[in-house]
Amino acid sequence: MSERVRTVERDALDRAREHVIAQRAGYHRRLQDIAALDELGTAVSLGYRSIEALIADRDNLDHAEAKRLVAEATDLCPRTSLQGQPLPPRLPATAAALAAGAIDPAHVKILRDTMRHLARLLAPPPPDELCAVEEELATQAQLLPPRMLKVLAKGFVDFYDPDGAAPPDGDATGDELRLHRRKDGSLAFKGHLADPMDAETAIEVFGVLAAPHGPDDDRALPLRQAEAFKDLIQDARGPQGLATTSPHEDDPDDAVTGSESETLALIPQPRRPEPPQPARPARPGRPGRALLTVTIDHRFLCQTLAERGFGVLDSGHAVDPATLRRWACDAEIIPMVLGSRSQPLDVGRTHRTAPDAIRRALHQRDQGCAFPGCHRRPRRCQAHHIHHWLDHGDTALHNMCLLCRYHHQLIHHGHWTITMIDGRPWFTPPAFIDPERRPRLGGRPRVPT
Repeated sequence: MSERVRTVERDALDRAREHVIAQRAGYHRRLQDIAALDELGTAVSLGYRSIEALIADRDNLDHAEAKRLVAEATDLCPRTSLQGQPLPPRLPATAAALAAGAIDPAHVKILRDTMRHLARLLAPPPPDELCAVEEELATQAQLLPPRMLKVLAKGFVDFYDPDGAAPPDGDATGDELRLHRRKDGSLAFKGHLADPMDAETAIEVFGVLAAPHGPDDDRALPLRQAEAFKDLIQDARGPQGLATTSPHEDDPDDAVTGSESETLALIPQPRRPEPPQPARPARPGRPGRALLTVTIDHRFLCQTLAERGFGVLDSGHAVDPATLRRWACDAEIIPMVLGSRSQPLDVGRTHRTAPDAIRRALHQRDQGCAFPGCHRRPRRCQAHHIHHWLDHGDTALHNMCLLCRYHHQLIHHGHWTITMIDGRPWFTPPAFIDPERRPRLGGRPRVPT
């Protein structure tokens, strides 16, 4: 049910928005002042060796910060050619968005880094495509927080520079775990897992074991993770645990030799039979093979994984083909093949019910909490019915999206609305967030195709 926003609260939100817009626009005017000083040659006339040195002294800044401001002014302010003709900014869409107060300096940094990277490629995109990329990123920067904009920018870099996007081969040579016993008896440890698949498994296991035990569990995350680690150790020491089950039970090299058997024969048998040992308590079956959902783009799949391409884990980290083949030997792989529109074509079949397949399709489409700007992983999310099930909404992919617990509650407050457009969830903010109420695409940002 929608909750009304009081007038005093709405006025406070409007003032805060106006202040943010004015601050961002003022930042652009500051860059214009720096560009004007550089154009006039003020630094040289005042005896400074560079405009950066002048800005550092005038604004009491470190030289590195002054250098960054001058570089931003060069990219975002109008220029003059050698013939005296006015030229537009190098990044016109970014400059316009910053001047309007629609983006933050953090967005500007990501945009500049991305465009500089693309321009320096051995085979850079054509000028018209570079302009289109900059315009698209500047538009999305007005809707995405910097962290999500960086994900979208990386997608453009990977698209134009696929060789540079290949992940490192999975290698265990960089693995380490150091245990240090302190004088007070406590234990300190520090480690590193180089293989992204091993890291993904560890994160998933700790994510399950360190989950809060209900709404009244107020333990901090570090404490929950420490107790999850102790649970793993206790499980390893328990019946049939890794630390209690002999690792050489079936090793033929450890078989008793003839001389050893003769020695054992000299030990007399006990006069009384050994009392029957109590049966070990039943325990749940130990986890078997890993269940992995590895996403492979159809373009790379057609070229065969051995030649080119890599998989992507639920966390978004890329995995090299050699590591995929190694894990596939002992994992239940659910195929997830993508088409040209990145829509699930085949989520595979296992001995599971239909909701499991829908859940995997939601994982692939939304890649976590679909609320714009949220980076919660799929395992931490709930499947939300856009058209409520009690109101005869279908339990189907076209009527569902993933939401973390916090954003699930926020959506049910009624201020935000969700609409499915072309198979993707779009979130419309309330007027106190965006007066124009422009819909925002949900899920992880993707490079337009």
